[in-house]
Amino acid sequence: MYGNPALASTPITATDPSTGITISSVAAANWAGFGAGHTTSADGGGAAGGTFFPAAVMMNEWFQYGDYLAVYNAVVPQLEIRGLNKDSVYTLKMTGSFSLNVPNTYNLNPTRYTVAGAVLYGYRDVNGNFNTADGAVFTNISPDTNGKIRVYVNTYNGSNLAGISGLQIIRGSSSSPTPNVTITHPMNNDVLVEDGNFVFSATASETNGTITKVQFYINDTKMGEDSTAPYAYTWVNPDEGHYTLMARAFDSQGNSSSASINVSVESLSSFWSMTGNIAANADSNFVGTVDTNRLAFRTNNLERMSILGDGSVGIGTKNTYGYKLAVNGSAIFTKVKVKTAGTWPDYVFDKGYKLPDLASLERYLAEHKHLPEITPAAEAEREGIDVAAQQAALLKKVEELTLYLIEENKQLKAQLKKNAEQNTRIQQLEQQLNTLEKLIRREK
Repeated sequence: MYGNPALASTPITATDPSTGITISSVAAANWAGFGAGHTTSADGGGAAGGTFFPAAVMMNEWFQYGDYLAVYNAVVPQLEIRGLNKDSVYTLKMTGSFSLNVPNTYNLNPTRYTVAGAVLYGYRDVNGNFNTADGAVFTNISPDTNGKIRVYVNTYNGSNLAGISGLQIIRGSSSSPTPNVTITHPMNNDVLVEDGNFVFSATASETNGTITKVQFYINDTKMGEDSTAPYAYTWVNPDEGHYTLMARAFDSQGNSSSASINVSVESLSSFWSMTGNIAANADSNFVGTVDTNRLAFRTNNLERMSILGDGSVGIGTKNTYGYKLAVNGSAIFTKVKVKTAGTWPDYVFDKGYKLPDLASLERYLAEHKHLPEITPAAEAEREGIDVAAQQAALLKKVEELTLYLIEENKQLKAQLKKNAEQNTRIQQLEQQLNTLEKLIRREK
């Protein structure tokens, strides 16, 4: 189909003589152009080496330009396919490419392709900037009652140029993906309090497909639907009881899949009041579980702390590794008291306590590289330390060091006393020597 669709006095058409299928540019007014004469065609404007369609097809394109003029309008299709069997289904493939490197001027990311036939089949987005291998595929498309399918080529979300280089039509059904849907709130087996409003929400996606809506069911009764992500429905003031909640997602071809959970709604009397309680009997009214499941505490919908079925507490972790308290992260205290189960080492000061010989201690340090009874570095890194035991061991070493110092001090004092005595004796000898020297001189 050669020509400029925005300047053609009549729609540009092409017909396959073997099938009678015709493609038409619809009308000049359906194409928004730019430049002299409202150009909407580019010969050789696409990227070279195309693979989604033959390279020669992807080199040329029709386009429309404008942030507002080229956006989707249901009554203004850019192409119309006629002569189709209304009782058949078709696969449509299309893509576009543009390679004119004019910075900050042309942007084909994305070009949004939308297809409508018996129903509106939704859209596919393709990045047309220098595109060679990407394209949009629509499967199992049914024409309308007149045997027509409409194709829309539009800008979206920041793009200002939308183009199409080729369109392929294949008769017959083809396998297509089905939606993936997950309920995100509430969670399975949640217990909700009556007289409240709850957001029933879900995520839905489909590989190479488009989600058109998500329907919300409560006990097989459709309560509402949402066609815009994030998909949600507000459940207003549910009565006490047990419920099955289901979310069903639909794609642009009518395929669907669902996910369901079970929840309970309980009376307010079963819950602690958020504003305080009077004469609450903790044996019958309590916060917690009545089975072996752990109790989780969340903020911002992220679990921060949990109490396991055995009563152990994990902060920032669900695994307490057999301890009563496990903290994954740092902690700060203004005061900590640790009770030791062993013997506090004041026995070091008892009479009869034998201090380790310093020579043997020196040999131990040379061999083991740590003080006796002190956890070595490798073990501390691997298994942590027993704070109480290590405090007791450190105190023992301090007390032993104190005894060493006391003994050293005694020896120092004794040595100083001995030195003083020796100095006195030397002085006396010096005086005697001086006296003898004087007598000798007189005799001479």
